[in-house]
Amino acid sequence: MSQQINRRQFLQTSGAAFAATHLTFASKVMAQPGSNQMTCDVFVYGSTPGGCAAAIEAARRGCKVILACPKKHPGGMSASGLCTTDAVRPEIFGGLMVEFIERVRAIYKLTIGTDSKEWPLIKDGWFYEPCVAEQAFHELLAAESALLTFLPGYHLEHASVKGDEIEAVSLRTPTGAGQGIRAKTFIDGTYEGDLAAAAKVPYRVGREGRAEFDESLAGIHYMNWRTGKQIMTPDTGEPSPAIQAFCARSIFTTDSAKFVPIEKPETYEQHLQDYLPLLEDFKSGRVKTMGYGTPLPHQKFQLNGSIDRLTSLNCPGVSWTWPEADRYHRERLEKFHVDHAAGYVWFLQNHPGVPDKIRDTWRKAGLHRDEFADNGHWPWQIYVRQGRRIEGRAMVTQHNFIVDAKTGRTPKVKHAIAIGEHSFDVHPCHDRRFAVDGFMEGVLWYPKKAFGPAQPGQVPYGAMLPKKLDNLLVPVALSSTHVAMSVLRMEPLWMTTGQVAGLAAAIAKDKRHNVANVDPDKLPPLLKIKVDPYA
Repeated sequence: MSQQINRRQFLQTSGAAFAATHLTFASKVMAQPGSNQMTCDVFVYGSTPGGCAAAIEAARRGCKVILACPKKHPGGMSASGLCTTDAVRPEIFGGLMVEFIERVRAIYKLTIGTDSKEWPLIKDGWFYEPCVAEQAFHELLAAESALLTFLPGYHLEHASVKGDEIEAVSLRTPTGAGQGIRAKTFIDGTYEGDLAAAAKVPYRVGREGRAEFDESLAGIHYMNWRTGKQIMTPDTGEPSPAIQAFCARSIFTTDSAKFVPIEKPETYEQHLQDYLPLLEDFKSGRVKTMGYGTPLPHQKFQLNGSIDRLTSLNCPGVSWTWPEADRYHRERLEKFHVDHAAGYVWFLQNHPGVPDKIRDTWRKAGLHRDEFADNGHWPWQIYVRQGRRIEGRAMVTQHNFIVDAKTGRTPKVKHAIAIGEHSFDVHPCHDRRFAVDGFMEGVLWYPKKAFGPAQPGQVPYGAMLPKKLDNLLVPVALSSTHVAMSVLRMEPLWMTTGQVAGLAAAIAKDKRHNVANVDPDKLPPLLKIKVDPYA
């Protein structure tokens, strides 16, 4: 028998210890001097897994770190609905990524036990409930609280640049006050590249055309993902400002004790036109079942937007302005995605045109009381699948992940610091009105991911380093094309590049020079990170 305790008991014992640590950590933040100026060795903006990893590693190496983010919670999408870690080959990853997974596994050993029927659902720690992921991030951050200050709910307003360095940033606190921060090294851990953009770093947003980098999958693109082949149309391959759909990856439950009914959103009529085509899909047999999504412990299910269904939690076309939008427009877009998800489920539960079997199935589902409690039990972070992409000192393209017939491997790159190992993976860029032969524009997806055209490839240090700023690293909004970002846009990769960025910042401090002058080849060995999939 494995060691197992009651979940409530855990929350009252081990959980209480975690809560106490977290409260101490929060109190440390609140205890900062009243001055509107703070200084540190490393400033990280964005508490995505990449941002958290950067802050944790820098603090572990002796740096005074400030981690600020506009959200109230750490962990980005991993703690807000992305419960199925996107790793085709988990054995490739090391460092903090593995440490995070081990911490998740340890939490579940205490709460459900290894002999539980639910234990297989966590896939050895790579699948998890959002609240468990957030707890793991809180614990990792709190362990470094002697040197790491976490500032949740802080919004970036301005970055001051002098010559080839960022000197300081200006933030807006949760109470509306101004807060200035000066640092030696700055790290942009946001999905959108917000800090880099504030520092006037050149970037890309839309999709490159096929001709720019000779990428066969670039530009406007129609694909029969069942066969893995393009559907040739007159406009295939042209550049496009359209980017892939976002969604609110939602958590549902059938547990009556934790069940929160789903209410009809006030904006339901606005979204109804997006759901009505489902009725024809039901009649034609194109859609026969509508499940709750991936099962998780404690009778929870995680539902993602769909690659193949023309109507799902995805909102194609709504995301295009997100990367460059201000905080208020993003708030409106987030509400749109959450309202779309709420209306979608309410439609399945109540519309008379929905088949009885599907309607009855969804009437048994509600939101879970223990998830996203401060956001109406809907995700507090929508799934931002792509944002800005900086123009760095190295560019990652489709070719980084294509096997060269002459060498029998993907290309070697100078100063590799990580491995991108996922499939090409892009959700629809246009809605169903632009579908051809039932396939939506922009989709890149291969059911057998490990055997698709994308194979593990090297990511260079220069992809994190802007061309003209020497003290800024960007481990998430990497220098890449749209097609390459479809491989890079996975949390394990970002957690790896984030940790490398944190280590580089610590070495730059010790050596008294900028991260642009750090020897990248010395970084991965110190973190026991693999950088060559063929070694």
